[in-house]
Amino acid sequence: MNKITKQYLQDYVQDVGDIETEHRKYSSFYANCSYTLKQDDIDVLAKEGVDASDFLNVCVTLNGTWSDSDGCEWDSMDFCKVEEYQELVPEQIIEAHYVTKQKTEAFDYKWE
Repeated sequence: MNKITKQYLQDYVQDVGDIETEHRKYSSFYANCSYTLKQDDIDVLAKEGVDASDFLNVCVTLNGTWSDSDGCEWDSMDFCKVEEYQELVPEQIIEAHYVTKQKTEAFDYKWE
């Protein structure tokens, strides 16, 4: 099994992530795309012969531009580790319940 490459990860996140755009000029837009890789994604990639286990619970954000003629051109890729935790919300108006929240921290991956 091969380690995931930067280009493969970028293509995967572009395919499955949420893309947001902001108008730049004419038919071009600023674009960013983000996606947090979960165990299901790691399993799917493993079936394709790609080892992405280092990116479990990592949010990958792509930043760049999108245009009608060129499609997406990504300038940068950022990473942050995402940790989910539950927090008890005490009873006030409704019964006490738990809310799932996320805590993030910087993630610096060294490409081979």
